[in-house]
Amino acid sequence: MSMDKQPRMNRTGMNLKPGESHEMIDGAMKYPPSSGGDGFVLLQERAVYIGQGEPIGSIPLPLTPRGAVETVKGVATGKQPLIFADRLGERLAFERSGTRLYQGFLGKVMSADTPKGSVSAQEVEEILEDEHRHFLLLRRAIEMTGGDPTAVTPAADVAAVQSMGLVQVLSDPRTTVDQCLCALLTAELADNDGWELLIALADGLGHKDLVSEFEEAFANEERHLMLVRSWVQDFAMSEAGITRKSAAKPTRARGTTKGTTTSTTKRTTRSQT
Repeated sequence: MSMDKQPRMNRTGMNLKPGESHEMIDGAMKYPPSSGGDGFVLLQERAVYIGQGEPIGSIPLPLTPRGAVETVKGVATGKQPLIFADRLGERLAFERSGTRLYQGFLGKVMSADTPKGSVSAQEVEEILEDEHRHFLLLRRAIEMTGGDPTAVTPAADVAAVQSMGLVQVLSDPRTTVDQCLCALLTAELADNDGWELLIALADGLGHKDLVSEFEEAFANEERHLMLVRSWVQDFAMSEAGITRKSAAKPTRARGTTKGTTTSTTKRTTRSQT
């Protein structure tokens, strides 16, 4: 499905009925808030709830002797390995949601009348495979560091809530391909920064074996972001009847396997430590 070329009647604006809008405003004035105060009073009240609130879950302790030893050694040197465990859980939750997002998007693409030369089902399937591969990588990383990949960490809980709106956009049968792309762009922007942070944490805590694998995953995510950005622009320009100047699409680097690329952005994290 694509956006209607001819605009339909949108009745949400008040200016369509100026007389009735004044009546609505007058009605609101007749029934003011039941309590006094302003925004500052509301902030004070919220501060009370924040002070009494409990944290969102807790970071699970490592289950294996190796994980426990690594945690103790880290704390002894002034580091907090549990923060890494929390962020691993966050990325695991996000990649799980990412897999579902692209599953939904693939269905949109396959059933939609998309403009020629825009989104291809093959490229979407490749991204979907990447997202699932990243999920498996993170599950293995959590197990390697002594964690339980089925445990929901605080950051993972928050990430799942953040993703709910995106999943709703992709699963809504009324949304168009270009509307779904805008949701995917939001997800890819967050995903790219999330992987970059995870690489920095892994390197700082001495998980050198994971750094290279995370960098490879990050290179995939950079390509995803470039593709989605290109698709968003293609659709917007096409719908507006504007001819967009051709731009080269990101391609897989020669010599890499399916689902991997060579990052064009140099990582400076390790050189700074």
